[in-house]
Amino acid sequence: MSGETIEYDRFRVMVEASPAAILIVGADGLVRYANRETEILFGYARDELIGRSVDLLTPAVTRRRHAAFRRLYYVDPGRRMMGVGHEIRARRRDGCEFPVEIGLAPLTTERELLVTATIIDMSERRAAERALAGSVAELERVNERLGQFAYVASLDLQQPLAEIASQSSRLEAAMNAGGRDEIMQASAHMRCAAVRARKLVEDLLIYARTIYGDQQLEALELREEVQFSLAALAQSIAAGETRLAVDLPAAAFVGDRAQFACLMQNIVANAIKYRKPGRPAEVTIAATLEEGAIHLSIIDKGVGFEQQFAQKIFEPFSRLQSDVEYAGTGIELAICKSIADRHGWEIEVESRPGDGTAFRFAIPTLFAPSL
Repeated sequence: MSGETIEYDRFRVMVEASPAAILIVGADGLVRYANRETEILFGYARDELIGRSVDLLTPAVTRRRHAAFRRLYYVDPGRRMMGVGHEIRARRRDGCEFPVEIGLAPLTTERELLVTATIIDMSERRAAERALAGSVAELERVNERLGQFAYVASLDLQQPLAEIASQSSRLEAAMNAGGRDEIMQASAHMRCAAVRARKLVEDLLIYARTIYGDQQLEALELREEVQFSLAALAQSIAAGETRLAVDLPAAAFVGDRAQFACLMQNIVANAIKYRKPGRPAEVTIAATLEEGAIHLSIIDKGVGFEQQFAQKIFEPFSRLQSDVEYAGTGIELAICKSIADRHGWEIEVESRPGDGTAFRFAIPTLFAPSL
């Protein structure tokens, strides 16, 4: 056995052992050699590739351009990397396309100039890059929301704290003067301010948890979870003589049960709170299944608001101008928006003054029974 033959065998063993697909292509674009990894990556047996154009492994829409680039390469051959900084795609036998990086190197033989192409499947790396980019965008969004949250929260907390400080001075003066009525009034004002501050802190903690807290995701059944959510509002519904209609299909989705309940309770409670004065609230909860999603709507016939404020109502502590004073901290709908965002659910709101408000969600369905 000659030394040249031994070296060739060693070369072939190394190429066959390579974790990357390796092709050797002639100036005519025909495949001269393909290693085992090429068969695995593209789904072709090497006998099906050898003697055929390498353009077979490119997407149909780019084959003419690829052939032109291939001819230009032979004018000035050299070591090159393709697919770095911009995406190029290859095509498997089944028609599936995927991103690749390709290293080209000229291979000179006695008879002709060949090109060795080393092909690496970049699907997993690109997916990881997209996930990382998504995580960075999510982190930026969370940081922006937390910054806004901290600023607005500090302003809103100042009001009840300032009230407590003011009433404490009033209480001290009343105690020195022995004015019993003044003492009772100052004490009552301080107590109300303290209750408001405590409620505000509780809502702040809930809001903060929806932004960056852990989620306990599980498969949930729509009808069951809506019933569970409404059970906690039974007293409020009964007290306001709320007219509630529920029409839901059997469907399942993935979500955090406590957060979904919080979302439903806040929106229904919001409908009850903003009902027309002197009239019971009218709330309809309905859903349809379309294109792999549960389209859930919660519609009321309350006071409504101008559509131009549709995004403002989701801002923490946001309150629209009204002739009627409503209870609450103004953070409830911001909590709903944060819950929807964390789950990747679409949320929209439509409203008109005097005609009520409709909250709509698009929730990816886990499954829905065929009827």
